[in-house]
Amino acid sequence: MEKGARKRFPIEAKPAYETVVVDPLKFTANKCTPNARIVRTVDEQISIELWYDKHYLDRQQHGDESGRRIGIDTQVVEDLVTRSIKHLLFYSSYIKNFCFLNHGRPEGGGRAIRIVCQQETENGLLNVVIEAHFQTLNLYEVTVKTAMCIEDFDISDGQYAIELFSDMSSTLKFMSRGKLNEVFTI
Repeated sequence: MEKGARKRFPIEAKPAYETVVVDPLKFTANKCTPNARIVRTVDEQISIELWYDKHYLDRQQHGDESGRRIGIDTQVVEDLVTRSIKHLLFYSSYIKNFCFLNHGRPEGGGRAIRIVCQQETENGLLNVVIEAHFQTLNLYEVTVKTAMCIEDFDISDGQYAIELFSDMSSTLKFMSRGKLNEVFTI
């Protein structure tokens, strides 16, 4: 270095900060069109009344001719049913002709729609039979009819079952001619 010359220091680059401005009037793509503008997001609340049928409570508290039923505690059953409802609402909006909600009494004295909710537990496959009824636009009544922890639960021909898994996925199944067929998985 020469005498009298000053030492040069490198110029440090300062990070460039960008201010992101969200344009509320901007047109963006949505599921329907490439040019749409969001106007509002509305949060709706759906209430579900959970009921226990006397048959279920008798089996849960006292058992049946085989003794007390293990693995059908009210807390476990309630958890399975409430988690199943979200999946059932999705399936009913996605799958043509699938409906799990009853609207009044069935015509001609037929049986109401019943769904079997299933989940693998430490006691075996938990099967919970529910009957769901539409009350108002944001109120549904769901009744637990019975529950059993058993691998070979009897699902009727023409009946749907939904099995929930630990990873929050589910499979909708349909019993047809004695065979349980997978309909859809989310």
